Amino acid sequence: MYNPQEKNIDLVREYIPSYNTVRFQDQPDPRIAILDNFDQLTKQHSKDLITKYGIKVHNLRYGGSDDLQVVDVFFNESVSEPSPLFVYVHGGYWQMLDKSGSCSMVAPLVRQGYRVAVMDYNKCPTVTLPQLLEQFTEFLLWTFDYAERTQTTQIHFAGHSAGAHLLSQLLHVPALISEERRRKVGALFFMCGVYDLRELWQLEEVNPNNIFGLNAETVKEVSPMFWPWQADSSSWSNVQLHVIVAGHESVTFIEQSRIFARKLQEGGFNATFKLFDSYDHFDIFEETVIDNSPITKYLLDGLKKAH
Repeated sequence: MYNPQEKNIDLVREYIPSYNTVRFQDQPDPRIAILDNFDQLTKQHSKDLITKYGIKVHNLRYGGSDDLQVVDVFFNESVSEPSPLFVYVHGGYWQMLDKSGSCSMVAPLVRQGYRVAVMDYNKCPTVTLPQLLEQFTEFLLWTFDYAERTQTTQIHFAGHSAGAHLLSQLLHVPALISEERRRKVGALFFMCGVYDLRELWQLEEVNPNNIFGLNAETVKEVSPMFWPWQADSSSWSNVQLHVIVAGHESVTFIEQSRIFARKLQEGGFNATFKLFDSYDHFDIFEETVIDNSPITKYLLDGLKKAH
């Protein structure tokens, strides 16, 4: 955790998750191996949706005109009645990855009757992080508009890594979302997120040439750990918030999730903290493709309880 007096912590290892894997230790460089494996697996999961499972997809635009403000909505064509919507926000430290490798959890959810939206977004340095949060707010408003047009019965959200950080914005801009719309939200899953950016924004390995566009003051404005958390008893307090982290993460990642969950609880939100001992930062998402994996069962159970 952030401590400006601490000089002995290797912050690069604390903030780059591939350093903390226990997998691929037989490889020359486990860090490279785990990233390559993640890239290959998740992109194959995306291809399988159409070629193997016959899942349909609508390619939609939620903003911009010639950029990455796009979203894919996956669905089962045989499900005609109004259905719940599950929205996923990928990670990549706001500068990497895209929706082509972000569909692992789609098939198990579609098989359960959900429509699943996998969104993409403009990356740094095309935008600064404050600008990205503004664009993400526009995506959230678009999502509620889309839900109304499609008679969505309930909306659930999940974000992984930097995606969990972005997802926090949903609770940070309540004035933009009517009480009626908030009542549609069932569950939020914050997976392996980062919520205090005071250390990482100074790391060249994470924020090269300050592509996030931050300074010592503005970094607090984009850090959910510093946002005022107060649930509206008539709406957000009824939403199930799940703060999840992998056991094979750095102490910093684990403790940021633990403290973030506590701050939500202190603000009156119905939030729980869950540590998955056997997972690392990557396979906790990779295994969402498996219907009976521990993480998929946890997600499905959380969705069931939110109904």
